[in-house]
Amino acid sequence: MYIDKARSEFDSMQPFYPGATQIIFEGPSGGSYTGGPFRGVLHTTQAKYFHPSTKSYYGHSNPPHFTVAMIGDRAHTFQHFSIKTASRALKNKAGGVQTNRQSAIQIEIAWTAEDIGNLPADVYAELQALIGWINAECQISTAYPPFFDDAGYGYGSVSRMSAAEWQSFNGWCGHQHVPENLHWDPGLIDIDRALPQLLVAQAAQQ
Repeated sequence: MYIDKARSEFDSMQPFYPGATQIIFEGPSGGSYTGGPFRGVLHTTQAKYFHPSTKSYYGHSNPPHFTVAMIGDRAHTFQHFSIKTASRALKNKAGGVQTNRQSAIQIEIAWTAEDIGNLPADVYAELQALIGWINAECQISTAYPPFFDDAGYGYGSVSRMSAAEWQSFNGWCGHQHVPENLHWDPGLIDIDRALPQLLVAQAAQQ
């Protein structure tokens, strides 16, 4: 296992977010991490509902670490894997770069990329709290690349990182940025609203 942090720091990471409902998936995780640094990846589920299950994730078996969903009139966070192991929400081609196992902490938002402009304020507040905790545990920065609409679709899209960019990235990106993947979610998310505001302000002053 390769971790781009001191072993003692990795061992001291808290595996489970205290603000989440634990819905630990019964299937295999994505395995141990093979490279660093840590980074965050945002997805959309392409559905505005979420039915918690330990056996199926929207009809497949590749959940992220976390799902943030509106349940009634409130946003809630659900956790499916420990952050000390890889999740499974990214495509990973044989012989290419590692995607899930490249120390990627993954969040699925129960919403659609096409309607991300109408993402509820309560979801943004939930994301801020969750991402703040992840950043503290994994030492992820508040850096992020530009986000795009459906122009981000495709292997060679305007948003897609090169293998080298992905391998060295430390910050928050979307599914649309990850190499070996086609999808363009989460679309034109207001990433500043999703990141912890104090950390964003501090980064802007540096």
